Amino acid sequence: MNRRMFIRNAAAVAVLGPLLGHGIARALSPESADWQAGLAQGGCNCAGSRGAPQPVEHRTDGELVYQGTHLLTYGAFRELAEHYRDDTGRPFIVYGGGCDDGIGAVQHRTAHLGGLCCPVEETRARDFFHLLVARDLKVVVTHPKVGIDGLSMDDLKAIMAGRIRRWSEVGGPDRPIAVLYRDHCPDYREPVRDVLFDNAQQWSPRGMSIDTDEHLTDTLARFESSIAVVSWVFAADRVERGELRSLKIDGVDPSAAAVQAGDYPLYGPLAVVSDRWQEAVMRPFFDYLYSPAGQSVVARRLIPVSAQEAGYRLPQPI
Repeated sequence: MNRRMFIRNAAAVAVLGPLLGHGIARALSPESADWQAGLAQGGCNCAGSRGAPQPVEHRTDGELVYQGTHLLTYGAFRELAEHYRDDTGRPFIVYGGGCDDGIGAVQHRTAHLGGLCCPVEETRARDFFHLLVARDLKVVVTHPKVGIDGLSMDDLKAIMAGRIRRWSEVGGPDRPIAVLYRDHCPDYREPVRDVLFDNAQQWSPRGMSIDTDEHLTDTLARFESSIAVVSWVFAADRVERGELRSLKIDGVDPSAAAVQAGDYPLYGPLAVVSDRWQEAVMRPFFDYLYSPAGQSVVARRLIPVSAQEAGYRLPQPI
């Protein structure tokens, strides 16, 4: 067992054990089959079936390469790559990662496009060419046994900051609240943290930081007092199977329609950046992305944006 795994497991036992008291030490031990399976799923840095990306500056094979936020990787781009290839015959190679991975890949020219889940203007990519390609729906999720349907935004902020510590204070059972969170992109204006704390790191001192969204949803589904805010990309399957419950916020269900109407506040931009426009490989891809076929793929887990909203000009029909 490596040192990082030991520290992460020890933190889980120390923080969630006293709150939950449901055999957490055994469930999160490194010998646990479920724990090992969770690690095997891979996290933010998945590269699919390929190895490490290679420099693409002088590529002539017509392959468009993406690396960056795993929300785009898992939320749309892996599936979009298959449809794009089948419909156009063109390849689109997709790697995972985070915002910094996307920016670094563009800077080092190991990818044509870098993906960001934070506002581009607040990152090191602010001077790059960029396009908004989707929005990420964030959902507040709990274990179903918490037994509540929704929270006010004020109560959510108080829970995530540790000012409300028991579910009975918000209409739930008389048990402690276990706050789980991902404090990623600490140097940028991260959308969830921005809504909850005006981008400050004010998570509950009794909460636990989780490395990846996959591990976050896995831990939520295990422990009956837990709550977190997570991307719909990673919560959807578990919510649909009844393993997690998504909550209303101020009486509004999380949905693309609610975001588009301005009624639901938890969402974030998903953009791609590049250090230069490369017509031969980029134009066909973005034409497809903003077409009805591409938008239908994006809409399965993310909130699509139109070419007009993104400021991208589609080709005019002849």
